Amino acid sequence: MTTKDKTIFDELRMRGEEFFTRMSGELMSNPNFTRAMQAAWWGKEKLDQAVAQALRGMRIPTREEFQKVVRRLEALESKVDRLERARRGAAGRSSGRGTGAAAATAARTTARRRPRTSRSGGGSTPAED
Repeated sequence: MTTKDKTIFDELRMRGEEFFTRMSGELMSNPNFTRAMQAAWWGKEKLDQAVAQALRGMRIPTREEFQKVVRRLEALESKVDRLERARRGAAGRSSGRGTGAAAATAARTTARRRPRTSRSGGGSTPAED
């Protein structure tokens, strides 16, 4: 951009700011406008309260309650991630050579020894199925 372009842009921006300042000043000095804005604000607050009360009556969380739970859940996820990384780091430092293969073999052996249960939930053994 050239200096001339900047001055044109700056001039347009300055004129826009002046217009906005003048118009907002005139609106705020108008008692009808300020009463209308106050009424609109009061109406919005009442509507928000009524919606929150209706949501509580239906046992549905409000936006603020939902966002609070989301923030708490994110904090817990972050903590779990940190703990898992610390556990993996500690396990990697404390394990010796060849331990990984032994642990995998033990896990497979344990999985084979688990008793199978019936899908019907009756607690029968595989021979009874």
